Amino acid sequence: MAERLRDYMAEAGPGALTQYLRTRAGSTGRYLLEQLPQWSLGFVPGLPGIVLRSLGYRWLFGRGSAAPVVEAGVEFFHMNLIFLGKSVYVDRGARLHASRAAITVGACCRIMRGAYLCSYVSNAAPGEGISLGPRCWIGINAVLASGRGGLTLGENVLVGPGAICVTGDHDFRRADLASLDQEYLGRPIGIGDNVWIGAGAVVLGGVTVGDRAVIAAGAVVTRDVPAGEVVGGVPARTIATVEGK
Repeated sequence: MAERLRDYMAEAGPGALTQYLRTRAGSTGRYLLEQLPQWSLGFVPGLPGIVLRSLGYRWLFGRGSAAPVVEAGVEFFHMNLIFLGKSVYVDRGARLHASRAAITVGACCRIMRGAYLCSYVSNAAPGEGISLGPRCWIGINAVLASGRGGLTLGENVLVGPGAICVTGDHDFRRADLASLDQEYLGRPIGIGDNVWIGAGAVVLGGVTVGDRAVIAAGAVVTRDVPAGEVVGGVPARTIATVEGK
């Protein structure tokens, strides 16, 4: 039976613990396997903590993952569906929450303080999670969310502080249903290489951003951005090109 948002909004009862664990790991055993090291090592400060987490976490991530550099206070859920390239750095307070829609982080990516990468939704689909190419920078408190549709960043993408890229939406046209029962839909987001997404910008599902495009701070992007264009405003429109025209 497919999960619904309503399933997460019920009063506490006998099934609440099972529901909670399902959001965090594939099974109770897997939950304990992943969380015990985080409970014991997750808040060890400084270089000793980084070394201990590198050694203690690596084998919990998806097959073929390299050892990451993880600061104190980082949270990981469904770790076996998080795949990390070489030399990935995750700053304090970040959370990576995967699901059957996996999260893949390319080599040399930097996920900064408080950033949230989430592919967990009630109807997450394999192959429609989050994929970061090599050398992406995910800024402070940025949010990348996709469990439906798929969110892909190319190489050398810069995501500014507080920026949001989210593929999902609720089928609000079904006015005959309560909001909790409306289907959660997803449309893909594709971000090209060498793109800069400014602070507080929002990129919505169904958008493709071409190589070397720039999204100005605070913009809300609802349609495709051609390569090399600078867009800004709500909704975003072209205001310049990277060549200065």
